[in-house]
Amino acid sequence: MGYLALSIGGLFFVAFLVVILDSFFLHIGAKLAGVNRASFGKAVKASIACALSTLLLAILFSWIPIAGTAAGFLIGLGLTILVLQASYSTSFGKAFLLWIFNVVAQIIAVVLGAVLFSSVLAFFS
Repeated sequence: MGYLALSIGGLFFVAFLVVILDSFFLHIGAKLAGVNRASFGKAVKASIACALSTLLLAILFSWIPIAGTAAGFLIGLGLTILVLQASYSTSFGKAFLLWIFNVVAQIIAVVLGAVLFSSVLAFFS
């Protein structure tokens, strides 16, 4: 198997891992925050929507030197909270609490994915 195929497979694995972990944490966060009609399906949809919006903003603002990173982060933060607020039909405060769970899940997933991916690359090299 070539390195490109291995890299693409690893990328999809990390993306899948991020969505599953993020959905799990969002679902727990929604239950803890007392969000009405919180379900794992809504968590999966919100997780995918947040990840895509963050990715698109990162790509868009990465072209602007220095200020682009800060602007991308702030706009991404606001957009992610709005996505969570709309997905769960909840208040800004509860959506902000869900965003905190979202960040924790993404950090855990990325670290776990990087460790797994680097160990797979080390194994095949």
